[in-house]
Amino acid sequence: MVGAELNDRKELTVKVYIKLACVLCIGALWRTTANMAFCYLFWITTLAWVVRYIIRAKVTGGLFVLLGITCNALVTSLNKGVMPSVGIPTTFQPAAPVWNVSGKGQWLTLADQAALYRFSIGDMFLIAGLLVFLIGTVVRLYSKNPHHRRSSLQRL
Repeated sequence: MVGAELNDRKELTVKVYIKLACVLCIGALWRTTANMAFCYLFWITTLAWVVRYIIRAKVTGGLFVLLGITCNALVTSLNKGVMPSVGIPTTFQPAAPVWNVSGKGQWLTLADQAALYRFSIGDMFLIAGLLVFLIGTVVRLYSKNPHHRRSSLQRL
């Protein structure tokens, strides 16, 4: 029984790595070409995968991550596969064709902002979700180990 569970777990892990590799390849193709088809494919697969994982695993901070992905997907989809940038000098050379520093486009509130150190609102949600997840994990691990609590109380 234990061997079968271990094989199932290994098979599930391999599937996750294959899905991750596919999403990363699609993302790389989109970022290097700024092609709308790759943009849509990247955001649809990312949202589908993240939503399923967040719902199944009940991830702390998952709502922030979902909001961040949705904001970035919305603004890039509305701007022909390109993330517009606001307040960034036009002399700035972006790393990939997926960024547009002209300051023109739709829904510029969600675009990369010079005032946010070249981050977007969606990026801020992603960072917040990651921080909430990490802090929750640290607190959970710390509270499970009573030895750490005892030793820290003795220092006081």
